[in-house]
Amino acid sequence: MLRKHAGQVAFPGGAVDDTDSSLIAAALREAQEEVAIPPESVEVIGTLPPVDSVTGFQVTPIVGIIPPDLPWRASEDEVSAVFEMPLAEALRLGRYHPLDIHRRGNAHRVWLSWYQRYFVWGMTAGIIRELSLQVDSDPDDSLKR
Repeated sequence: MLRKHAGQVAFPGGAVDDTDSSLIAAALREAQEEVAIPPESVEVIGTLPPVDSVTGFQVTPIVGIIPPDLPWRASEDEVSAVFEMPLAEALRLGRYHPLDIHRRGNAHRVWLSWYQRYFVWGMTAGIIRELSLQVDSDPDDSLKR
């Protein structure tokens, strides 16, 4: 959970800076800074399509695998809490519910979900849902498309 957007669930991430050779390098650096995941512990398996936020920035989700026993440590400056959701649960499409909102005269669909005591919504829920669509984890799910 983020400190700057208090109470919002998000993945590690941020802007590319001058030290980053690529989007993947930026993602690995941010994961190390925010939750102490060593870049060499991540097996990057690809990217998802870029996502535009309603506030005007674009995010390219980087997908990677980390060892299940990897210890995490939240950066006190940026992260208030760290939690994990089992992948099978995260990829269950039926857990995501659409909400159409209007902002500055434009309609925009966001996705909502709960896991334990955490409200997962917006870009974070949309990214997980897109990953689920990419891996086609539950072909019988009626909310798939």
